[in-house]
Amino acid sequence: MRWLVLVFLVACHGAQEKGVREPTDDDSSPFVDRKGFQPKSFTVQVTGKGRPIIFIPGLGCPGEVWDGTVKHLAGYQSHVLTLAGFAGTKPISKPLSATVRKELARYIRSHRLENAVVVGHSMGGFIAYWLAANLPDVVSGVIVVDAGPALSGDVEEAKQLRDQWRGATDEEFAERTRVMFSGMTNDPKHLAPILDDVARSDRKTLGDAVYELMTTDLRDEMDEIKAPVLVVLADGGLQDRIKQQVAPIPHHEVVVLKNTHHFVMYDDPEGFYRAIDRFLAEGGASARREPPGHAR
Repeated sequence: MRWLVLVFLVACHGAQEKGVREPTDDDSSPFVDRKGFQPKSFTVQVTGKGRPIIFIPGLGCPGEVWDGTVKHLAGYQSHVLTLAGFAGTKPISKPLSATVRKELARYIRSHRLENAVVVGHSMGGFIAYWLAANLPDVVSGVIVVDAGPALSGDVEEAKQLRDQWRGATDEEFAERTRVMFSGMTNDPKHLAPILDDVARSDRKTLGDAVYELMTTDLRDEMDEIKAPVLVVLADGGLQDRIKQQVAPIPHHEVVVLKNTHHFVMYDDPEGFYRAIDRFLAEGGASARREPPGHAR
């Protein structure tokens, strides 16, 4: 089941296509600033008041994976996304990560979310990198949880994985999601409340999202990120690869939480909260300036 786990760990090297910038001269452009814009690639749950923080979950996951973090950051206004086609939501036909990136930029602008921080886990972290690199003016801070800007694999492998997900029966799909998640936390019961939601994901959407992630390489765009970036990593074998991938980001910090797996916010919530609290308190969304490659 190694390939199942790799799908979720958007962190390794080697991919085929570069990130594509969106055009700026048509009404579908992310640069259109229209008040009240309603996205189709994600749904949003907004709670609280204060500085806006946008939470993006990972592949197949509902926004509820961020419940503990949202509660901890009660002094902020939280915008919690669930991506289209995941966790029982309505799918879209367009490439999901690219469309979320574009529509999230429009969402931030049209809802006048000033000084916004974007927090992403796994696939959500990949999207956060992409948004910050392509549209640096809409993001003032980025927190990425156990993700890198490129996923390992080639086009043929990506096609194979896409087709395996698309062709899975109901029973196979549910079993594969449970197998994947079982090794992604120290205590699988922490994930039990969301597993049924993950299994309700649209299998075509999930397969296509895997293909998109494996064939989109953002590494050459990392030096274009202007916002401060905090990368919180699990304690595993992917640390060095991700550190190497994010090294070109001008203002970034890497924190590795010991004895954690992919869902680090579940395995060490106190350590995770300390890291993000410090990042935000020290100007992480506006003026934090760490030397390149800084890590703890």
